[in-house]
Amino acid sequence: WAKTTTMKADDDMTDLTDDFSGSRSDGIRDGAHPQKGGTSLLRQILQAMNPAVCLAPCGNPLADEDEAIDYDATVIPIIKELKSAKTRTLALQKLFKLTDKESQQHRVPVVCSASFNVIEALLRCIAPDAPANDRRQALLILNNLCIPHENKRHLLLGEARDPLLTRILLIFERRLAEAHIAAACLYNLSFLEETKTMLISYQPQGINRTESIRSSYSFQSPTSQESSLLRIVEDMVVYFSPYMSKSYQKKISTVEGATIRWAMALMRNLVTVHENAAIVASTTKFPALASQYLQESTRNMELWTIDSLEDSSLLFLLMLIQSGDDSVKAIDTQELRAALQKVSKLPGIHGVRASVILERLDEVAEKENNWAEVLAEARGTTVNKAAAMMQLAASKDEFSEAEFDGRSGLASF
Repeated sequence: WAKTTTMKADDDMTDLTDDFSGSRSDGIRDGAHPQKGGTSLLRQILQAMNPAVCLAPCGNPLADEDEAIDYDATVIPIIKELKSAKTRTLALQKLFKLTDKESQQHRVPVVCSASFNVIEALLRCIAPDAPANDRRQALLILNNLCIPHENKRHLLLGEARDPLLTRILLIFERRLAEAHIAAACLYNLSFLEETKTMLISYQPQGINRTESIRSSYSFQSPTSQESSLLRIVEDMVVYFSPYMSKSYQKKISTVEGATIRWAMALMRNLVTVHENAAIVASTTKFPALASQYLQESTRNMELWTIDSLEDSSLLFLLMLIQSGDDSVKAIDTQELRAALQKVSKLPGIHGVRASVILERLDEVAEKENNWAEVLAEARGTTVNKAAAMMQLAASKDEFSEAEFDGRSGLASF
């Protein structure tokens, strides 16, 4: 792990599956769905010309019935093969072929079937003591299976949640080389709106971090446990950040950088909930890390695509400033402003976003200055509470009387 492993520069979520193609078998044997042979060229042309096929959003609505597969007859034998060390690697290749990009229609039936439990079988393959190659293949399969909305609900709202999240977090905790794929899996799961609050405060089973890290953090509910999902992800990103700096300097992509990239995309998704954003802004190092990545980035603008580290970091900060003045004040630092000033000079949407964040920082800072000036004057004179409130109102600051009382100490006037 001391040596940084290079990856493809254009590696992204969908390419996680493509990167696996070199190690998978040419086809699924023993449990595969039948492949039609001898299809005439004329038939292929006629099907391609049919409007019902050309305009279909996915798949071929005119596909032959014999292309359907019996999932029980196909998947159950694969699950049995996953239990044996001798047949596990081939079984993983079969399962990957069954659920890869070209076979997306199989992903929901494979996960949500009541006849078998493929997730339980995969979890044994991603255990920390499993062979590294098998763990990598199993995580690539899991990444595919985490994409459909139906599977997200099944995995996060069903019995699979605790063992699945615990295994993923164990990979983070032990800094395994497949952490970037595990982070992509968690990122894919984080799109389910009703589970975002649960995820940010999730406490995994069987992970007790004995090392005291309380000196580094200010713990607040609901993230008061150092072994919560938020703290484990944060600790991993902090640990890998020096690798990110080196990859920027050498202009290479690394597995550590890919892990940070998907972790920041995960946080970007979770802070769309304002309560989550307030917690992250005031109690974690993620805002400072996002600022660091934007400041250190040397990549060309055309690489700042959706889900890139730079794009996710900027959107993450944009979400934080929308969660209230307290969050804005918590993240407002000279380092952040310097990074945003750099990005604001860039053309396109990224420059606009950086400018919006800077305007929001200035707005809250100006409001704070108004408060300070008026309250200082109020305390130094015999001005009454009503007059002080009127003076603040004249500055166009919005506040409640309770907020005024709490901050000014003039409630007794």
